[in-house]
Amino acid sequence: MRRLTACPPTMPPLDAVAIDRARERLDDLTKPLGSLGGLEPLIVRLAGIQGRVIPQVTRPIALIFAADHGVATKGVSAYDVDVTEQMAVNIAMGSAVSSVMARQSGIPLTVVDVGVRRTVRHPDVLVHKVMRGTRNITEGPAMTEAEVTHALTVGWDLVAAAIQDGHDLLVLGELGIANTTAAAAMASLLLNRTPRDLVGHGTGISDNQWNQKVAMIETALSVNSVDPADPQEIVRHVGGCEIAALVGAILSAAKHRVPVVLDGVTTGVAALTASRISTGTNAYLIAGHMSPEPAHAPILEALGLSPLLSLQLRLGEASGALLAMPIIRQALAVMAETATFSDARVSNPHRVDQPTTQERPEFLDEPVKDRFSDNEREAVYKVIRSRRDIRVFLPDPVPDAVLARILEAGHMGPSVGYMQPWNFILIRDLAIRQRLQRMVEQERVAAADHYNDRKRDYYLRLKVEGLVDAPLTLCVTNDPTRGGPHVLGRNTIPETDLMSTACAIENMWLAARAEGVAIGWVSMYQKSAIRELLGIPEHIDPAALLTIGYTPHFPEIPVLDRVGWGQRLDLNRLVFTDSWGNEARLSK
Repeated sequence: MRRLTACPPTMPPLDAVAIDRARERLDDLTKPLGSLGGLEPLIVRLAGIQGRVIPQVTRPIALIFAADHGVATKGVSAYDVDVTEQMAVNIAMGSAVSSVMARQSGIPLTVVDVGVRRTVRHPDVLVHKVMRGTRNITEGPAMTEAEVTHALTVGWDLVAAAIQDGHDLLVLGELGIANTTAAAAMASLLLNRTPRDLVGHGTGISDNQWNQKVAMIETALSVNSVDPADPQEIVRHVGGCEIAALVGAILSAAKHRVPVVLDGVTTGVAALTASRISTGTNAYLIAGHMSPEPAHAPILEALGLSPLLSLQLRLGEASGALLAMPIIRQALAVMAETATFSDARVSNPHRVDQPTTQERPEFLDEPVKDRFSDNEREAVYKVIRSRRDIRVFLPDPVPDAVLARILEAGHMGPSVGYMQPWNFILIRDLAIRQRLQRMVEQERVAAADHYNDRKRDYYLRLKVEGLVDAPLTLCVTNDPTRGGPHVLGRNTIPETDLMSTACAIENMWLAARAEGVAIGWVSMYQKSAIRELLGIPEHIDPAALLTIGYTPHFPEIPVLDRVGWGQRLDLNRLVFTDSWGNEARLSK
């Protein structure tokens, strides 16, 4: 049978160094040893998966694979065979249990149709239909070799694309009438157990239906002569399209070192299948919950997983996995934000001194190296490289939503001691902006006398008309008293407030460039005149006047560089090592 060529026979091992250091940090947190119970091995495993002492999940994604089963027509479910399509639409509309849970957790959720019998008519359902429901497993194989490979590839490719897009945790679910029948049949082969030991009541079938379901699975196993050592053949003969897609999704996540949160018995049997295809896959799995389906407990035992929840959930559609997400996030927040004994300057009652012969890392925590994808990182640097001081503006207004995002970026700026010393005055009134322009022009002409002939000419050519050409001028003020006299840093470096305000201005400048909005920084004015014009209190400094608007052109290089005012200095001449003047050569 054709296999997933991109899938390795053995998954990459977890990072042993990160695991050891995560355990060390957990033992150094201000809590009794092991007091977080099952959360501690969860945190440690996530550290090993991500290669970080302090793991984090910033962009989880939930995928629900949907498909129908031919055996559903034999009465093994309490629901009609058309319910799969109806529920797929319900989830996409945001009205299902899983939709609500995902929305509450801020997790994007997508339904993927890999084998629903009917046409799913909703724009938010991803359609990668392999077939319109599998064949009846009591009569022969559910899928052909080509079909099962297709379904595996759908799951693999979708997860690989999601990871490339920056998603760092996968929440899995499934949807399909009679899929617990297929899951029990697969579990019987994978675990070498009889169907009677593993079959549950699914969506709430009667005892007569349960007996019929057991008989159907026994027939399917008899009709389909499957090698229990060949997991892909097990999926093909008695599984389903959504189960195959789940297998591909799990393998893809593990290959890319991304954790997977499993839901119930169907995602569990897919995970067990994936672990048989590629050794070490189970290290990347988290059991969201334990369902009452009899097959689920032995499946998790075979995977070596302990469920985070046991609430008798039997809904499917990723509900148990989504319900576990707040626990995972809480665990990671505890790891990141709880003080260590050394941080809190509290004696550690259970510290064990390591032998002096053992090599130990200098730092307990590792830097976070890969929070952003390559594309995201390049976008950040692109904005930095292309930021320009603009003097030519169009009169078109900047939408309030764009302006709000730019101001929010400024307000998110770092500030020493969290003093946040800035205020923002939006100046839209043309008469006020005209007065500002006259003040600045007067100072510009007076300042020109300080330069020699060539630079005087350049200086007098600098445009200050942007103050009236642009639709908006922003005055950024700096309050040197905010936070009180003893705010962090102020007692030894009084100008820390101005440093903080400069960070806010730079944040706005970069955000504006990302929005396609131009900013010009006007620095020629008397503070007293600006205070009087804008009614600014005497103790507050007008730190900057920024003209904001759209421009017909963003120059490739800074204007002052282009006109010959100055050139960018060599960075290597400005970087020293250990002491002033000891030049450091940086390699790129």
